[in-house]
Amino acid sequence: MKKKLLLLTLGGLLFFAHVFAQQKTITGKVSSSGDGLTIPGASVKIKGTKTVTQTNALGVYSIQAKVGDVLMFSYIGMQSHEQTVAAVSLINVVLKPDTKSLNEVVVTAYGIERDAKSLGYSTPKVKGDEVSDTQRESFFAGLQGRVPGLTINPSSGDPGASSQIVLRGFVSMSGNNSPLIVVDGLPIDNSVINQTDDLVGGGVNRNSDYSNRALDLNPADIESYVIMKGPEATALYGNLGASGAILITTKKGKVGKGTVTYSNAFNVTTQVNMPDIQRKYNQGESNGIYSGGSTNFFGPVYPVGTKIYNNLDQFLNNAFSQTHNLNFEGGSEKFTYRWSNQFAEFNSPIPNTRLSKFSTKITAEAEISPLLKLTTTMNYMNNSNRKPARGISGYLFSLMRFPSQYDINDWQDELGNRVLHVGSIFGEYDNPFWSVYKNTNEDKTNRFIMNNHFRFTPNKWLSVLAILGADIYTTNGIMVFHAQSYSGSGTAASPTGGSVSTYDKLNRNLSGSITATAKQKYGNFSGTYVVGGNVADNYYTINSMRGDSMYDPNFYNINNTLPTTQRSRNNINNYRTVGAFAQAIMGYKSILYLTLSGRVDGASRLMPNNPYFAYPAASVAFNFSDLDYFKKFDWLSGGKIRGSAGMTGKEPWKVYGILSNFTPRASSGGGFAYDYYGGNELLKPETTTNVEAGFELQLFKNRFGIDFNYYYLLSKDQIIQPRTSYATGYVLRLINGGKVENRGIEIQLNANPVRSEKVNWDLTFNFARNRGTVISIADELPELYNSDTWINTVRSAVFPGKSTGSMSGLSLDRNNRGDVLIDPATGLPYATNENYSIIGDRTPNYTLGIVNRFRIFDFSLSFLWDFSVGGDVYNGTEHINYVKGISTKTLDREQPRVVKGILKDGLENTNNPTPNSIAITPYYNSRFYGETVAAQMFVEKDINTIRLRDITLSYRFGKNLMSRMPFLKNVSVYTTLTDVLLFTNYSGMDPESNSNNAALGGVGGYRMDFGNMGRPLAINFGLNVKL
Repeated sequence: MKKKLLLLTLGGLLFFAHVFAQQKTITGKVSSSGDGLTIPGASVKIKGTKTVTQTNALGVYSIQAKVGDVLMFSYIGMQSHEQTVAAVSLINVVLKPDTKSLNEVVVTAYGIERDAKSLGYSTPKVKGDEVSDTQRESFFAGLQGRVPGLTINPSSGDPGASSQIVLRGFVSMSGNNSPLIVVDGLPIDNSVINQTDDLVGGGVNRNSDYSNRALDLNPADIESYVIMKGPEATALYGNLGASGAILITTKKGKVGKGTVTYSNAFNVTTQVNMPDIQRKYNQGESNGIYSGGSTNFFGPVYPVGTKIYNNLDQFLNNAFSQTHNLNFEGGSEKFTYRWSNQFAEFNSPIPNTRLSKFSTKITAEAEISPLLKLTTTMNYMNNSNRKPARGISGYLFSLMRFPSQYDINDWQDELGNRVLHVGSIFGEYDNPFWSVYKNTNEDKTNRFIMNNHFRFTPNKWLSVLAILGADIYTTNGIMVFHAQSYSGSGTAASPTGGSVSTYDKLNRNLSGSITATAKQKYGNFSGTYVVGGNVADNYYTINSMRGDSMYDPNFYNINNTLPTTQRSRNNINNYRTVGAFAQAIMGYKSILYLTLSGRVDGASRLMPNNPYFAYPAASVAFNFSDLDYFKKFDWLSGGKIRGSAGMTGKEPWKVYGILSNFTPRASSGGGFAYDYYGGNELLKPETTTNVEAGFELQLFKNRFGIDFNYYYLLSKDQIIQPRTSYATGYVLRLINGGKVENRGIEIQLNANPVRSEKVNWDLTFNFARNRGTVISIADELPELYNSDTWINTVRSAVFPGKSTGSMSGLSLDRNNRGDVLIDPATGLPYATNENYSIIGDRTPNYTLGIVNRFRIFDFSLSFLWDFSVGGDVYNGTEHINYVKGISTKTLDREQPRVVKGILKDGLENTNNPTPNSIAITPYYNSRFYGETVAAQMFVEKDINTIRLRDITLSYRFGKNLMSRMPFLKNVSVYTTLTDVLLFTNYSGMDPESNSNNAALGGVGGYRMDFGNMGRPLAINFGLNVKL
């Protein structure tokens, strides 16, 4: 018995030893047959089990298996490969391209996946890492130059500054031109607080700035961007996508062993483009007479021996910022997860100016059953933003107007009072340090986005996708003008004692959609049929208060103001849109596709007379390269001709524009009165029709590609808000009327000049040209202007038959021949003309972005050059400086000169007018700098810019480090520079400027430079580690 037991034991040991002897470590490399390059992220799985791994950054894998196991190798865009484990432990695999998968899948509206070959319109795509690697504070700042036809125009270079985001030009004369932002199928809010309409006391949307709320998103969470430009592309989104859409797909968890990824960026920021001012002449009004209380600089030359301070350099500093990302991900075939976290702090060279961001996001995907899959995302974001005042009350004008004989660092005494030099708080401009530390503008945002996808697939040909989501946030803000500030003190006769303005905004967007997609094949023919509907319920309220006469000037609270000066406003907006849509995609083989789409919208903002509106869309895609005739050309990798047409509508931007509104009044004992805005029950949607045609070519085994597009957009029934007769009881009123057309071309070239396992070079050109023209304006108005853009004597305006980018301004009086008329008594021009006329067109002739990406062994280098050619810029900063005697253009003030023109002596319109010969020396007559000024003097024509937007150099540690530290899957270091170089013929700081914040509709303050710094140079150093 003992012998049997011993033999049985020995046999069992031998059996298990044999089994375990078969378990061994299989290693190898996965590469592509097309270019021989290794494939990072390829999946390696033991067939019939849940054991799976991925290749690392070098394309190398390691997995435990036994002889006889079958390894399955797969990667997106490649044919899967199976290999049986034999005696050898090294298995290298070469994957071939999957010709079927060359038909890239593109996620379109409401998560509908479409074969790229079936699309009859352009859909540029940008990788998320390409944008996040720039280390900018927002994703939209990193998209500029990477997509043809996309324009990002920031209001300033301050952290958290708002930006205009426009696709294919300005379509609406007065309305919102921003594209819809969609994250994983869920539309999210990207609004900017409108200072004029939303806050008590109003404003002109240029004294303060409020961020685009898409700033809250963490760029490192984003997998890709798909840009949907025309109404046909966004037809299923209806009026929400009337200005195009940016579809964002975020990163999800990957099947495999759990991984931890940490990355950081440490940043140094410095302001390189500085204003140029004169430091020769002191304060004074005229005749070279010193006046310390003057706000002008027409006084005498600074006395010999006076110490002159370079206060510009003393005010600005090198700012230090940091970003940290920590991510966890992993899972099985049934369940995956990704948890990402970010903390970022962006400081500015401008003192006391910063943006802090925190984001935590969890995404889980679960296969509940073979028929049902659930994806849930929860994202919490917390932002804090402190920005300086802008415009005429901002730090930049304070800085330039600060007398150079005083040290800017001497700005408050030991008791915290403002240091005055010769004037009073009512007449002496603020020291800029006082401005940024005492006149604060700060807001805090808490935001939560939840997104749930339920995908039900009862069989192979039918799937149903339901998306339910919520986007909820609160923003609490405060803006203070200190009681001792020039801008907050009022006048000696009527002091205000400072002011405190607060606001609390609650925004709640609820969205739900359901889409059913059926796919069938009938021999060589295929059909995809989509039906669906959605509901969007939007609610936001802003409670704002303002009070003057602060009891304690250093306690910033609304209860610290005189009660009789306090005013409040409760702005409530609630609107809903419901829609139903259908789409049919009919194909013949992979050669020809016809897509028909339609949508009907119902909008509460147009109740009760015109709430429903419908719009159709159609497109054709002809993939001629799939014809048998073209398959014999090896140099032709792909070719498509496409065309599309579509129509969409746009609701009024005012929620309650149909009926006249009541608004609270703070005077006359309170109560309510009719608002400035009159209602219009006949208001209907603004409609845009788009026609688009283009082609795509891929040549030489996808080494060279071109995507060409021509488009034409006609927008009619424009919703505008002109002034109306005061007899109506209102100042402004929404009406329909007017047409705007935009036409242009877009070209994207992609090239891969060098491709090998060790060296690779990718090159992308993005060219765009757009011309927008106002065909007509309602009621035959000669001009439609935006009063919020009114700076000095210049304003943003449109005229029938002229460009959408026009500016208007006052000009000097002229005779019948166009000669300037001169006053015989003074030798100065007459400026009695009150008729505004076109003085400039801000539209560039074309834009060009060039992206280079190099990989040399373990080094990677990428950089983006951005070109803008043509278009005018209004230099409002120089205009103010010139009139105030601060500009370097006034340094020749002691030189006599004669203003060219004709004397207004009764002969000005005869054949023998009298030329002006009266000499003026501006040093003794400073009126020269005011009365000879015409607005067009400061409109700089045909501005060109060449900008090195960003450059990134990174190094990935090789296999030597990985072999010594097997727990490391990837380690790299990098340095990134943004806004590195600017070459321009513009005399100001930066032509990429906006006098207003992005809440303004129409063209707004685009390319109107007024009291704002441009984007600073930023140098980043960072590390990426994957465990």
